[in-house]
Amino acid sequence: MNNLNEDYGHELEILFNQLNPLIYQYILANLRTSLSSIGFSQNFITNLSDNLKKKNFNDFYDKFNSELKSVYDIGFFQEKVPEYFNKEVVPHIPMSNKLLDVGCGTGILLHTISNNPKFNLLTGIDIKEYPEWQKFKKSNIEYLVVQENESHKFIKKQKPDNVVLSWVLHHMDNDEQIKYLKILYSELPPKAKIIILEDSYSTIRIPETGADIHESFMKWNTAERRLIMSIYDWIANRLLARRKTVPMPFSYRSLEGWESLCEKIGFKITYSGFIGFPDKRDINTPQSILVIEK
Repeated sequence: MNNLNEDYGHELEILFNQLNPLIYQYILANLRTSLSSIGFSQNFITNLSDNLKKKNFNDFYDKFNSELKSVYDIGFFQEKVPEYFNKEVVPHIPMSNKLLDVGCGTGILLHTISNNPKFNLLTGIDIKEYPEWQKFKKSNIEYLVVQENESHKFIKKQKPDNVVLSWVLHHMDNDEQIKYLKILYSELPPKAKIIILEDSYSTIRIPETGADIHESFMKWNTAERRLIMSIYDWIANRLLARRKTVPMPFSYRSLEGWESLCEKIGFKITYSGFIGFPDKRDINTPQSILVIEK
């Protein structure tokens, strides 16, 4: 991916056409802090910041390929993300004979819990294969490519006990979110739980972490918050993770919005928490977790 403009110019134009100088400076300030917190060099951060609005990354990956692999692919996703999952997600996953991780990405969550006696067969699915799958594959883990139009048939055949959706639903448009949750409701057994980790803020709750970032974030209006989250997510997926195929409709809901949608479909909410803005994250995006039960 040498020429970012050729691949994602339309996405950048849509996002940056909505920017005003104040939002842009806010994004840069928080981005510098978050990237520094996970170990990126000041040279990397300055280069990314300087080129962000220029949308000129022709030499970026050649120059920083090694740092992206060591700091992001390994240091962040294989070290910091498992710590985050163990704290915020794993405690909410019930004992499972068959656990399904939808949109598993690199498969790091299943790799993290593969030795946990609470879980038997672990299955991760995504719309593309990741190279880490071969590294993380074990006798109790399988990773499979399942396209969105094949998901209903797969889930019906798989019959998982419980499901995890971590940072997945905002990569579907609003109608797809509803459709997918309805499929899960129709095919999962009674009492099955779905653990949802999302880029999402609460309109009424105090965050568990990052109160100062939350205060500044909530000063923006709803449309501006969505724009800020969209640009952060674009940077994380397109620039840092170099993911070409991940859909990016930027379909965010507040925690209260997710609660309302899930209840409307028929789920019972067993846990709901506004994590807030945790330390050592690649992007300062608000985090919420929701546990729903059929």
